[in-house]
Amino acid sequence: MKTWTRSVRARRGSESIEAAIAVPLLILVIFAACEYGWLVLKSTQLASAARLGAREASLDGATAASVETRVQASLADQGIVGAQISFLPGAPEDLDAGTAITVSIEARYAPNQLLGLARLMPIPDTLKGRAAMVLEPRQD
Repeated sequence: MKTWTRSVRARRGSESIEAAIAVPLLILVIFAACEYGWLVLKSTQLASAARLGAREASLDGATAASVETRVQASLADQGIVGAQISFLPGAPEDLDAGTAITVSIEARYAPNQLLGLARLMPIPDTLKGRAAMVLEPRQD
């Protein structure tokens, strides 16, 4: 009878050690999934803001300042800070109708992260969003 009691106690001890190792790893995996989900959300929001900016830039009378104001308002609504906006091949007011304009947005991930797990897992330093549209004909 004593042998059975000792083996049960030994198993209980090993189960405690296994739980002590497995639970923190499980929690880390859950938090990492949350962080990666947040990263995908922020990437999608940047792409959406870039599309909104490209649509604004394609309209008659659009200027670089009006596009930047529109994009920054969208990013602020989504909680994204520190984004840089650029236009290719140039500012909308300098381009002719029918020219494709690309709005690119780049933001560092560090100020926009959810849990701050960048030291524990591979996360990109910057997130990018890009969209292009053709400038509409000018109304005379």
